[in-house]
Amino acid sequence: MLRKISIVLSAIAALGLAVAVSAPAEAAPVHKNVHVNRTVNVHRNVTVNRNVRVNRSVGVRGGGRFVVGHAYNGRVWYGHSRHFWHGAWYAYGIGPCWVNVDGEWFWDPIACP
Repeated sequence: MLRKISIVLSAIAALGLAVAVSAPAEAAPVHKNVHVNRTVNVHRNVTVNRNVRVNRSVGVRGGGRFVVGHAYNGRVWYGHSRHFWHGAWYAYGIGPCWVNVDGEWFWDPIACP
């Protein structure tokens, strides 16, 4: 029985191969309607970190111990430049408003006129 089934299957396979090989080489062109969907999603979430540190005490005598505009023991350090107070310029270290502390001149708002 198994022998008959294998003979029948081989005959069917041979006929199927013969039909496939006998197809014409010059077949008519096939027209296909094609639709292309080009939907694109672009995500442009950008985070910019703009935290910038500024060292305002660069190039200061004394190793940069003081910050311009900060008060130290009731006196304000304005750097090594003049200071404008009540309509007048006071040169650095000259006048009653400047106080010398360890070689640095501090502005003393209590002693100012």
